[in-house]
Amino acid sequence: MGMTSAILAVLGFCSRIVESILFVMIDWYDKYVYSPLQTMLLPIVSCIPRFLSIRGQEYTIFSANIVSWTRTALVIPIACCLKNQYYWTSFLLVLFHDFLDHLDGIVAKAQKQIYGPVDDPLLGGFMDAFCDKIVNVFALWSILLTTDFTLMTWKQTNIYITSCTVIIGFEFVLGVVRVQDYFRSYYLRLLKKNDTLISKADTAAVMEGKLKEKLESMGIAFLCLAEASSIPITSWSGITGIACLIMSVRLAYASLQHKLKAREQRKRDEVDFNEILETKEDGEKSTYTEKIPQKLRKCYSESNASKFLAESIEKSNSSLSDENDSTDESIFNEGEDAVRPLLQRHNSVPVNAFDTRVDKVYTVGCFDLFHNGHITLLQRMKALGKQVIVGVHDSRSIFKLKKRVPIDSTEKRMLNVKKYADMVYCVAGTDPTNYIHCILTENVTERHMYVRGDDMQNFPARNLCEARMTVKFLPYTQGVSSTKRRKSEFTSCNYGTHAKDDVQAIFY
Repeated sequence: MGMTSAILAVLGFCSRIVESILFVMIDWYDKYVYSPLQTMLLPIVSCIPRFLSIRGQEYTIFSANIVSWTRTALVIPIACCLKNQYYWTSFLLVLFHDFLDHLDGIVAKAQKQIYGPVDDPLLGGFMDAFCDKIVNVFALWSILLTTDFTLMTWKQTNIYITSCTVIIGFEFVLGVVRVQDYFRSYYLRLLKKNDTLISKADTAAVMEGKLKEKLESMGIAFLCLAEASSIPITSWSGITGIACLIMSVRLAYASLQHKLKAREQRKRDEVDFNEILETKEDGEKSTYTEKIPQKLRKCYSESNASKFLAESIEKSNSSLSDENDSTDESIFNEGEDAVRPLLQRHNSVPVNAFDTRVDKVYTVGCFDLFHNGHITLLQRMKALGKQVIVGVHDSRSIFKLKKRVPIDSTEKRMLNVKKYADMVYCVAGTDPTNYIHCILTENVTERHMYVRGDDMQNFPARNLCEARMTVKFLPYTQGVSSTKRRKSEFTSCNYGTHAKDDVQAIFY
């Protein structure tokens, strides 16, 4: 008993060490591989046209999905090279496949900036992840078929075969889960079902998954090189390849566990939401009243019901005391009938039962020449979150972003925002990612949301915001902008002393 406990303790300690190393590798991979590649390739990819026009007909010749299909087709030449003992060529083809895995995401981002949302993000996320699994499974299977095991000991053979087959098994199961999630999300979107069931988490790859793919690709590439040795597992490339595969097993398990837990949570949320909607009027008012506050929070996300409740929260609260309330019919729009029972029974429910707002809602902006559009945005944020937290760019960063000096000083812009926000902080850089990361709390019980105008959907820090919270785009307020006010200010030559101070601060 004591020996078993000691062995389990050692294994647990080793597991924690491996996990800490893997998370350091995740951070390094993001900083030193993915981000530099994206920065370097984005302007190059932007120069390549997406369409080719022939006799007035446009044909798509370059897109993220085409890149994904191309790298999937590489599995055939990889297998052929292994069969014909072109090991270095197969090694380079695996590395080229890994490079294309980066490229398809960069192409998607670049073309979205140029052409708008031309690609289906649901299909793109599914293709990106599923194509990796096809190549990995068939490449590992080809390696097992071409490896000569006659000179290996039984221990070496077991380690070699087990490492490859475990990865094949995980990739197959993850592929099945991906396919199920994709078609589920696809048909829910087709049938215009509840948005809570359609999440980017269903199909979009997270950074841990990306690191898993890189480790598997490196493992496969080195095993291709190892095939040139008489005993592949004893060569430096064979040892490196097996080590990469073993490290990726932990990430593959974590990835599968995460997807299955997310699926179970969605099922529980569906059941909870259906219970609320199906609660009968007679004899259940007390239980109904108890259920609403907790279960509506679970169903929040970005569902149609929650969008409606967030936008009409002030209307419903102000009308609770009115016995002759007439808003039940007027404030409902088409497609929102699912939540009608909730407000029809408002007289028996406490006021705060309808407060389905997230705990904290964030945004970042310039807020120069504070106008009604800014006020509308902040008021909408208050309707969506209990605490409004706003980052305001300083004058130097605005000059770098927009090549102009703001009229109002940083202090004045922050004070204007503070009238409508609970917390205001200064963003002293063009990319607010690190500032948002520092201001975010780690309380797992809190729900967060990032709000942005729909006029700029590819905003800096979008990757962080989508990874840490819900991102919601609000409609742009037409007819009001700082640019129009700026023109009127310049026309009347009313520059203001604060703007002069900011100019001096930037240029001196």
